[in-house]
Parts: sequence; structure tokens; C-alpha cells
Amino acid sequence: MHVVSVINYKGGVGKTTITANLGAELARRGKKVLLIDLDPQSSLTFSFFDPDYWKDELRDRYTIKRWFDGLSGGGTPEELGGLVVPAKVANAYLTEGNGRLDIIASHLGLITVDLDLATQAAIRGKHEPEFFRVRGALAGALGHPAFARYDLILFDCPPNFNIVAQTAIIASDHLVIPAKADYLSTLGIEYLYGNVSAVIKRYNDDAKKYARGRHVGKIEPSVLGVIFTMIEPYRNQPISSQRFYIGQVKALGLPVFETTIRESPTLFGASTPRGVPVVLRDRVKSPAVDELRQFTSEFLHTLRPERAAA
Repeated sequence: MHVVSVINYKGGVGKTTITANLGAELARRGKKVLLIDLDPQSSLTFSFFDPDYWKDELRDRYTIKRWFDGLSGGGTPEELGGLVVPAKVANAYLTEGNGRLDIIASHLGLITVDLDLATQAAIRGKHEPEFFRVRGALAGALGHPAFARYDLILFDCPPNFNIVAQTAIIASDHLVIPAKADYLSTLGIEYLYGNVSAVIKRYNDDAKKYARGRHVGKIEPSVLGVIFTMIEPYRNQPISSQRFYIGQVKALGLPVFETTIRESPTLFGASTPRGVPVVLRDRVKSPAVDELRQFTSEFLHTLRPERAAA
């Protein structure tokens, strides 16, 4: 099983679009995929479920907030696997193979989790050990046998670096960073990578102090690659100004996917019918959709070259 965080500080870069379509295309290729929506904006959740269905069927029982609420109470949260729901509409389009797409939905109330956790830590007077426990809790939850059936787990992370995003990083094997090829995104990627490195170092250092005799393995999540989105192509490559910023990211020493995803109203606009990412809709013909499928192939090859899917 591979656990991958799709993350960027900056909103509006196609993070959720990449997560939804990457997960769907992997499932179409026979992979068993779990998507976990950690963004309180809940865009990934609402890509697969109607808001009324979320309100009536998911909001009170099947969201990641319920798990974090248990965690912030200082006790043991309920089993994370009990929050998994199938992406029924998307799965209906998987007519060949044994692929499957499941989701743990988000909740708009997730935005208060940091405050809730900080308050509880202050009440118990154990700030640093408590936050070490919280940061590692998601990684521990994914170690449950219920998740062994998945080939990949993808986190759609919030567009910030709060405690929720940090739990995802610590639970991950790899990070994928969607970005636009512009000045602010280039600055943001450098800052993001620096903070990721700091969180990894801090967690590994804290493990030596607060593990209390338990064996806590060293975490080493790596950046699988930066995927540039909303590209303006000219003669089958990004325009010169975008190539400049792509080059700047490569100069940071970060891996960059060769595939880029062009700007496309079909892809980055409203998704209809709800619950069906464009990669599953064979009638949708668009170069951007072809690029998403090409990105999935490159993602698999980069993830595990010796066993890459065609």
C-alpha cells in the first residue's frame, strides 16, 4: 500500500481535480483506491456526493471530522475504517477489472480542529507530548488491517500547514504537489518543502522523547513530484513564461513530472454528472483528459518503476 498526500498551500491550483481524477483513473486501471478529504472546503467530497446526500447521510456519521473529534477529546478515536463509504456513482463506471474507489468525506467544521486540539492539550498541561500523539495518530490508524486491502490511499490536504495537514504528511510515503507555473507558486513550493522537511525532522526527534517505550519508526516521506496545472500550451509545450517558472522549481532540486495539465474549462470547471471525474467519461474528448491519463501512467512509473502499469 502506498499513501500519498496531494498538497499545496495555494488554493486554485487544481489540487482537488488532480486528486479526484488520479484516484478515479487508478481505479479504472484495476487499483483499489481510498480518497481521504482533509480539506474543510470539502471540494473533493462534493465532487462525488450531492450536498443534500452529504447533509442527510454523511455529515453526522461518516466524515473525517468525527475521527478528529475523538482524537481531540484525549481518548482513542473510533476506527477510521468505519468512516469509509463507496463512491457509488464513480464505481458504476468501472466496468472492467477489480478496481474500486472509496472515500472518507470531509466536513466544513474541520476548520476548527486545530483550536480544539490546542485547547485540550492546554487543559491537560502536556502540550508537546500531546501534539506528538496527535501528529502520529493518522499514521497509526492507517496501520489497521482494514486498510491493507487498498493499493493506494490519497489525501486531499487543506491549503495550509495546520495540524491536519501535518498528520497527513507524517502518515504518507510520498507527496504530490500540484502547482501553477507562476511567481507565487514557485515561492510557495520552496516554502512548503522547507516546512515539510521541518515537520519530518521534528516528528522523528520527538519520537525519541515521547514514544514512551513504544517503537516508532522513522518517517521519510518524499516528494514524488510537482505536477504543473493550468498550462497554456504552444507547439506542444508550455509558453515561455511558464517554462521559466517550471525551470525555477527544477532548480530547487525537486522532482517535476514531465506531464503537464493544460487549462481546460471541461476539467477545472463544474463537473457533471456529479460523482464522475472526467477520466471516467469516455465521451469527453479533451487533450487535458489525455494528459491526466498520461500523468497517471507517469505517477505509477515514478511510484514503483519496476511494477509500473501500462
